[in-house]
Amino acid sequence: MSKTVQANSHIRWHYRLFLADGHLVEASEDPAGDILQLGHGEIHPNLENALLGLPEGEKIRLIILADQAFGFPDPEAIQSVPRIQFPTEQALSEGQIISFSLPSGQEIPGKILALTADSVSVDFNHPLAGHNLTFELEIMEIA
Repeated sequence: MSKTVQANSHIRWHYRLFLADGHLVEASEDPAGDILQLGHGEIHPNLENALLGLPEGEKIRLIILADQAFGFPDPEAIQSVPRIQFPTEQALSEGQIISFSLPSGQEIPGKILALTADSVSVDFNHPLAGHNLTFELEIMEIA
């Protein structure tokens, strides 16, 4: 009987993540396969749930719709940040992604949308919000 992925499985896998238009977003890097410990929040919960029950050696292609992946962009996640909150020596440009620290110490990325002399418009939506995703994967080994 072959092993199947369980909620706490430790797996070695290959994966490729694409946008609906075929643009490659991310892929496993190690030719021997990347290591993933399920149940530790390393990947999106809906993707983790899709892995459950897959057998060792399985190759699969999953389509994950935007509402099941990172949701849709939230207009309230676009905020105006006073320019004085950025170090004067920090070069800023539209499209640039900057890491921001939350009071909890957690780091989140923000994409600069627009700059004025007094403020910086920053989009804090997840970069994949609003995108349908295709995930191609192979479960190489389950421990």
